[in-house]
Amino acid sequence: MAREDRWDFFIAYASSDQADAEALYDLLSPSFRVFLDRRSVLPGEDWNSRIPAALDHSAVTLVLISSSTDSAHYQQEEIAAAISSSRRAGTSHQVVPIFLDGAAEDTRPPYGLQLKQGISVRQPGGLREVAQRIKTTLQQRLAMPAEEIRSRYDGRAPVDRAVRLVPRQDLDRDGLLGLPSRKYVFVGDYDEQRHRTLRQILSNLWIGDAFEPVANSSVGWVALVFDVGELNRRKMDLMPATWKAAFRILSDPRRAACFVPTDEELSRLGRPPRDYYAGDQDFWYSSCRTDARRNTQGGGDYFVVEVLGISWLCFKGTGITDVPPPEISGGVPSRVFFVRNLPLSAITYRTQDLGTPGDGIVLN
Repeated sequence: MAREDRWDFFIAYASSDQADAEALYDLLSPSFRVFLDRRSVLPGEDWNSRIPAALDHSAVTLVLISSSTDSAHYQQEEIAAAISSSRRAGTSHQVVPIFLDGAAEDTRPPYGLQLKQGISVRQPGGLREVAQRIKTTLQQRLAMPAEEIRSRYDGRAPVDRAVRLVPRQDLDRDGLLGLPSRKYVFVGDYDEQRHRTLRQILSNLWIGDAFEPVANSSVGWVALVFDVGELNRRKMDLMPATWKAAFRILSDPRRAACFVPTDEELSRLGRPPRDYYAGDQDFWYSSCRTDARRNTQGGGDYFVVEVLGISWLCFKGTGITDVPPPEISGGVPSRVFFVRNLPLSAITYRTQDLGTPGDGIVLN
């Protein structure tokens, strides 16, 4: 699913309430991806297909209810579609009524919304307070569910934006994405980790454990978020974090050039485009860890541990972090990738201080 096809909020409103809809849009953006037809439908796009698709791919529908709602034909259709989506088996779609003219008991909500907890704009603070309540109560519930991440993994969905976590003390804005000894560093898919807490992301991506192990994760962490897309994919050389990709990086003379592959290994690598998710990861795991390649001047497993920052004891090498059941681990299966350890000056990025794992700060 392309980045623009997934929305946090869809605002359904009557045309006479456009000013309130745009004000709410401004209050929620840019921290959230908000679909508002007047702002989100581009010139030349088909309204009849664009709007239903956006509603279907939104996590929450915000319904602005006023005296105009009963006669707003298009809004009534959007409400019906949102209610239907929320009742669909396996969905986490939510519908939140926002009463513009008064409290819920003073307004007759449309069919299907009577039992939905709503928010009144007429309370102190108006729309600004409404937006704050939405952010506070719904943010973590907007996180991409595990089944969608698994679907993206199975469908090899492209990565539009990546996220990398680094201990705050290791962040050098004049330096590289990772430690100077690294040729490549690991990243996660930002869309899949967005709206989760630092503790959840550390667990999801196995940061500090399988990737670049640290003695103690209870320190300050910073998130680096940057675009990948088509323009940067070649420069960053984004590859899935699988054992086959690791072998390619370590053996390729244009990449890490740590060792020379055998004729058999070159044959099994095949010609581009290579399937780095291939089912023979055990073979590439063994190829990365032959005695000759482990026992170097840098010590045992130097290539894997120091060049890629992997702890082979817990790295599965399939491109996704298969985790224990939720009662054992708070993580969800998450896609992981390698990118070149580029200078930060070579990429456009933003940072967010996530505090320590106990602070509960959410990635925006």
